[in-house]
Amino acid sequence: MWNSIGTAGAVLKRNRGYILAASLLFVIGWVAGSLYSEQLMAAVRPMLEKIAKLAEHTQDKDSALYTAWVIFLNNLTACAVMVLFGCLLAVPTAISLVMNGLVIGVLFGQLDNGVSAWDLIVYGLLPHGIFELPAIVIAAAMGLKLGSVLLVPLRGKARLESFGFAWLEVVRLAWVPVVLLVVAAGVEATVTPYLLDKFVISQG
Repeated sequence: MWNSIGTAGAVLKRNRGYILAASLLFVIGWVAGSLYSEQLMAAVRPMLEKIAKLAEHTQDKDSALYTAWVIFLNNLTACAVMVLFGCLLAVPTAISLVMNGLVIGVLFGQLDNGVSAWDLIVYGLLPHGIFELPAIVIAAAMGLKLGSVLLVPLRGKARLESFGFAWLEVVRLAWVPVVLLVVAAGVEATVTPYLLDKFVISQG
């Protein structure tokens, strides 16, 4: 069965529908968070507090390398959990995706008038986000597939065979989000803080 999986590129192409679905769920969360930030603040507060504690912890160490390592581990854990959540018919994976979008949306919805949302996206999110978000979406997409094949097996395959095939796809594809997360963590620990300080914070 392993030989039938193909390359990582083939796996991505074969699962572009799941990748699109994962992207849409994330965007839905982001838009909802931006539009209803006040109403949704209570729902995302625990996640925001966790992020704040993580930021304080890394700032105390005052080491870009350590910060990158912590960011990488945190994001890798999040991706792994979303894949594993797929075993629960993908419902927790979908919820996790929407919640991650909500967090970003709420943060942008709560911006002070003196801070440009566009500047924050360009300098605070885009540099590392172009690597981090695809990694999260890919991991979540595979979680969605794991759950969906338990409900509707792949054509020509039994339910357990479909589940096993999906897991082999996860294994074949695993290096892609890992590499993306390594790059994202390095950028977030070094480039993003510099850009925020130079173009956003100093302009406030």
